[in-house]
Amino acid sequence: AQGNGQAIANALACAGATVIAADLRFPKPEELDESIRCVTMDVTSEKAVAEIFSGLFKEYGSLDILVNNAGIIYKDPVESLDMARFNKTMQVNLNGVVICTKHAVPYMKKNRWGRIVNISSSQAFLASETYSAYSASKAAVIGFTKALAKEMGPSGIRVNCIAPGVIDTDMNARLSTDDMAALADETPLCRIGTPEEAAEAIFYLASDKARFITGAVLNVNGGIVI
Repeated sequence: AQGNGQAIANALACAGATVIAADLRFPKPEELDESIRCVTMDVTSEKAVAEIFSGLFKEYGSLDILVNNAGIIYKDPVESLDMARFNKTMQVNLNGVVICTKHAVPYMKKNRWGRIVNISSSQAFLASETYSAYSASKAAVIGFTKALAKEMGPSGIRVNCIAPGVIDTDMNARLSTDDMAALADETPLCRIGTPEEAAEAIFYLASDKARFITGAVLNVNGGIVI
């Protein structure tokens, strides 16, 4: 419901999809397209995900596109790692992807059609210092995406992934203006990205224009990782 997720939900809704935005809180619901339905859901709770997905399928008769966007970030030197926070990062960023996918796939298989787009990060490749928890979780999402693409292909389900660079979202709002400027300078396109640009990449992968693409990682980072 925020940042990249908000832009993704709006882009799919504007294209005519019936969109269910799932989040723990909705601080700015007025910034979501009026057609979007908001559902409170914890992606780390398998019971909650199973119940909500089952209810949605009963109501709508299909579950066609899953975008696994929920994510948190935790940074610390390895010798100072708070294992509770490390585990929470893995639970949300990796386990949440696995849980949602596990409970979406059976409904996609019923219709032999599905599109799953996972959100990794340029940090899966850059692995900057103090990002060990976040980088590990996002690298694991890429491995999961590739394995799942091979598994799901015969069922008519495509599985892809985007790896955004620095995007202008609330997650990065804690950075100073100087830090953001420095990150822009490090990017070959000399700027940071917008949530709408990440959303457009997901829209492409979910569309039939990408009908022969599965298991791919699309870098949306201005060239910081090539």
